[in-house]
Amino acid sequence: MIYHSDIGPPAATRDQFRIGVDDAIILPLVVIAFLARTLLQGVFFIMALASAFVVALLLRVVASVLLVAATAGDGVAWLIKRLAELPQLSGAKRMALRDLVDRCWSGPQQRLSHEAVAMTTQNVLQRGLSWVIEGFGALSPRAALLVIAGVMLWLPLSAAISIAMHAALLANAVVLPAWTQLLHPVATLIAKSKLLVLPAFPAAWPQAKKHAWVQAALRRVDRIVALDSIRKTAHRYQQTKQAFAQACDVGLRARIKYINFRSN
Repeated sequence: MIYHSDIGPPAATRDQFRIGVDDAIILPLVVIAFLARTLLQGVFFIMALASAFVVALLLRVVASVLLVAATAGDGVAWLIKRLAELPQLSGAKRMALRDLVDRCWSGPQQRLSHEAVAMTTQNVLQRGLSWVIEGFGALSPRAALLVIAGVMLWLPLSAAISIAMHAALLANAVVLPAWTQLLHPVATLIAKSKLLVLPAFPAAWPQAKKHAWVQAALRRVDRIVALDSIRKTAHRYQQTKQAFAQACDVGLRARIKYINFRSN
């Protein structure tokens, strides 16, 4: 039988990464890196939720506009049918006019339904995503690297432009004309545009990593990773990650026991 306490790092690993003076620098850096990574994971999760919310909101807006159009079309069709009942028209003309309205309006009415709009929008988004992936896959390594550089530049730039626009509009609300306050949605769209350019990064990376500069940087990173100090830092990072996971597990178990004790 193998007990959990019997499983541990090999003796060579323990001897190679034993505690030393350099741990006074490594451990704080490792803790900061772990917390920063956790924070970034939370930020990316929130951005994914925000992206899904923006897409859902876009679908709602499009569906609302088309619903208004469908309602207006139904009203116009009803009005034309009522006009067809005027006594000035003969029975044959009335029937022909009603049939014409039904033929002309039945097709657009089906295309403006909520289910048709949702399916069409989903197909458009899927085709757009496929087009982006295929388009970036056909780029040269240099062009793909420029795309990634543009994306990385636009992320902070869009946030700065949006914040500056909101601040300027609020600070000069008394001086500026009233219509300029309508620029707040424009500033919001500029800020949210980062959600639209983010998919360009993973789509362009397979081509960008073929660039000579990227290959040289990756080789340099491999040499840096092979250093003993970096390997020790990575080992301490894994230990810190395991320690945080065990602490969370212990805290969760204690919380469950407390809840069960209170419920009993």
